[in-house]
Amino acid sequence: MGDDKKKGGGGGFKFGSAMIWAGGQWAVNWFLFPDMHLWTIVSASISAFFAGLSTSAILGRFAKWGANAWVMMLLGVLVGVAIFSGAFTGLTAAFNWWNAKDVKVDWDKLQAFLLSWSVVPPAGFGLLTGLYVRSKTPKGKQ
Repeated sequence: MGDDKKKGGGGGFKFGSAMIWAGGQWAVNWFLFPDMHLWTIVSASISAFFAGLSTSAILGRFAKWGANAWVMMLLGVLVGVAIFSGAFTGLTAAFNWWNAKDVKVDWDKLQAFLLSWSVVPPAGFGLLTGLYVRSKTPKGKQ
């Protein structure tokens, strides 16, 4: 029994991706914004940890379906920015959108976010997460 090793699996990439996001967010805040309070840096890093965990969980499914590195990088940027910006907040948000009668999008606010410097870290972390998940996930059956 000790010689039988489970093949496939994966999943360890989620914690690694979350650590990439948390450590990267800590570095961005610590080195680029030295006037920022420690508690602000810690809370941003915790948020980034969960954004990285969520992003890698979603990307893991695409990697298992056999998505190549370019697709994973593109999806990593799109999903990472969406999750980190708060555009995707879980199942309760999906339920609220489904039941909404009048959905409005503040296009000016969205454009301001997408054109600001605050979109650069999650886009970079998403790109790295896409490559990391692709390298750690075995392709699905062909």
